[in-house]
Amino acid sequence: MKLILVDPSATVPITLTGRYCALNCPHCGGHYLQGMAPVEKMEKYISMGYRSFLISGGLDNQGELPLHAHLHELKRLKEKFGLKYNFHVGFPRQLDYLVGLADVVSFDFFADEQILRRIYNIDYDPMRIIRMIKSSNLPAVPHVTVGIECGRITHEYIALDILKEDFEQIVLNVFIPTPNTVYEACSPPPIEDVVKVFAFARERFKIVMLGCMQPRGEYRRALQRELFKYLDVLVKPTSKRSVDYRGCCSFILIDKDDSEVFKDVREGRVEKAEGYVG
Repeated sequence: MKLILVDPSATVPITLTGRYCALNCPHCGGHYLQGMAPVEKMEKYISMGYRSFLISGGLDNQGELPLHAHLHELKRLKEKFGLKYNFHVGFPRQLDYLVGLADVVSFDFFADEQILRRIYNIDYDPMRIIRMIKSSNLPAVPHVTVGIECGRITHEYIALDILKEDFEQIVLNVFIPTPNTVYEACSPPPIEDVVKVFAFARERFKIVMLGCMQPRGEYRRALQRELFKYLDVLVKPTSKRSVDYRGCCSFILIDKDDSEVFKDVREGRVEKAEGYVG
């Protein structure tokens, strides 16, 4: 089999909070909410043929995504139109209310409470979400952003060692210096440092994915060229090759498509490509 190339555009990112986030984190500052559709426009996208949604938004001052006011409507739309949901949940205190509603849960993981506090300004036990996922049996995909603290490698190796005990798949993103944020003057982590993290992950997980958060331009092209041999799934490829899957990469793991490509991805049997030209 080959490296699986993913175009995420078939999944619509939805913000439950508009452009508001209580945390104003140094790496984001609410910037990425501007590219998401407000929850009130979901039916518009459904009428256009979309059936796949990333449910996200700004976090409250405790680090939680304020979901409860929207659960009834999300359930109604899912049942009426046969939708798929990936919930990006922040740092919740419970998850049971997503059982039967979430097709998959995506969560950011930090192995170091001090770094989590510096980025999000909240106090949260990093192991709590793992315990909740295990108790709820929700399909879940952990995400780790390489270099999230101003481009420095900090907790990433410890995080991967913790996550490998309970998960067979990992999404690794790469820090993007974002305009009008505290970290806008930072540099992305050196590509050689990112490669080392991915090589470390390759030894610990059946499925390693480069997620949609990647610096643009020549950095992205060089990054993808260096990483291809460590990957099973590559999101937003710079290559001119046709993509294999359209939608959020987390859905690949629970997709009911009978295709052998997706079967092999889910079961961790994807052989590495011989080469990748970005």
